[in-house]
Amino acid sequence: MRLRQIEVFYAIMSTGSLRRAAEVLHVSQPAASKVLRYAEQSLGFALFERTGGRLVPTREARIMLPHVNTIFEKISDLKRLTENLRYARDGHAISIGCVPSLGLSVVPRVIQRYHAAHPGNELTIDTLHGPEIVSRILNHDLDLGIVFGTYEKQGLTASHIADVPLVLIDQETVAGPVALETINPARYIGLSENDPTARLLDMVWEEAGLSTVPVVRVRTHYMAAELVRLGGGCAIVDGLTALHHPGLPVPLPLKPPLGISCTVLFRADYALSHISRDILELLKEEIQKDLAGLPAL
Repeated sequence: MRLRQIEVFYAIMSTGSLRRAAEVLHVSQPAASKVLRYAEQSLGFALFERTGGRLVPTREARIMLPHVNTIFEKISDLKRLTENLRYARDGHAISIGCVPSLGLSVVPRVIQRYHAAHPGNELTIDTLHGPEIVSRILNHDLDLGIVFGTYEKQGLTASHIADVPLVLIDQETVAGPVALETINPARYIGLSENDPTARLLDMVWEEAGLSTVPVVRVRTHYMAAELVRLGGGCAIVDGLTALHHPGLPVPLPLKPPLGISCTVLFRADYALSHISRDILELLKEEIQKDLAGLPAL
């Protein structure tokens, strides 16, 4: 099938009719019908049955659809890539992805400071989870990714920014440091098993011969902190989340102390632009300010 034939097939499957498919493709209905007829002739089987003036997908068409969806996903990726390459030529635009904890604490201040000093530069910020950030960097969708933990992957460069302490937040515990074995599993709110912090904690618990199955698991430090604020239990989160989430009890240090690295990711085959370097410097400054503002841990 030629690309135009695939486009017509996809449009009919998406809209449910030849007329609407023609409208989507900005062609006449007879022209779309002609392309569909040629496609079926070249394939040697029908894609649609004509029933009562309607086009009903055949079994073969339904089998083909997932593969056609993949083609259009790739086309969409290619379109985004060409747009990113076009806009990146002038060096005055940057797209950044950050994990939710940093998107609700440090990153907005970094962006505000940079934008105030360089109002003519275009900034795009997305709040995403770590694996999504990695995927979008490799797809040229993001210039920088700011994450917790390390992501070793071919094609990526990781730059360590800071070590952020992990803290316990609990309305029923008033003094620290808090040993992991003293945490009540029945009240413990854990993070998703894919979260770097959760993996670190699971490893530490396992090495200590402990087994803690959280009563609740959530995907973000922010959600865990909000559940603690509502009286839902206790949680271990990064210190930046504990510092900026309103209404939380005083964060308490852990025994032994634990921390998670804050890392900036970018493509290994690209040199950092001047915008990226400036933003990294601001990020380091703002994180250090926050770490200095944490209660003595």
